[in-house]
Amino acid sequence: MINGRDRLIVAIDTDDFSKAKKLIDQLEDSVDIFKVGLEQYVATKGKTIEYLKEKGKKIFLDLKFHDIPNTMKNAVKAAVRDNVWLMTIHVSDFEGMKQCALVAKEEAKRLNIERPIIVGVTVLTSLSNENLQDIGCNMTTQELAIKRAKLAKNAGIDGVVSSAKEVSKIVEVCGDDFITICPGIRPLSSSTGDQKRVVTPAQAIKNGAKYLVVGRPITQSENPKQSAIDIARQIENA
Repeated sequence: MINGRDRLIVAIDTDDFSKAKKLIDQLEDSVDIFKVGLEQYVATKGKTIEYLKEKGKKIFLDLKFHDIPNTMKNAVKAAVRDNVWLMTIHVSDFEGMKQCALVAKEEAKRLNIERPIIVGVTVLTSLSNENLQDIGCNMTTQELAIKRAKLAKNAGIDGVVSSAKEVSKIVEVCGDDFITICPGIRPLSSSTGDQKRVVTPAQAIKNGAKYLVVGRPITQSENPKQSAIDIARQIENA
């Protein structure tokens, strides 16, 4: 049986450290993995990461590095020193991703810490087929996500972030051992917000997602702890 807590990642989407700290305290007994995104990391100068370490939580550092290969490599190397469980880069050129995978392994070995998982962002869940056409891409979101997932795997990246609508095809092409992380997860009763390609927790797991990222349905709930417990239960019942 699936353990819902092992698969659930809660996104701390706030620029206020005190609010982040309060949320972590509220969820301490029901959530094991937290995502620290760009907004939170920059606003708090990384303080939230240190607090999560004190609590013994797994940290998903979601900064989505995307630059020339040398800059991406050095950014990953620096992030490894935060001793996080997982971090993101954008799926970009093959050489850049290859260097990121290699430097993460080397730096973790040098520091004698566990190597962080590196995953590549395929297509943001806020984008639709029409959005891709606007920027000159004639592929569908699914076609582009699959193409980028294959490229990431060939470059030595551990997995990808994708919509749960595309994850079944990615698993089919890249294999079950390729890590798949799916944001844009919304329980049936939740608003979709600015996400275009949303899926329920149960359906995402059925589609092959390894981990689910949930933000507002938990963090903006009147009872975050209970909402997290309910979503973990939906994962287990998938």
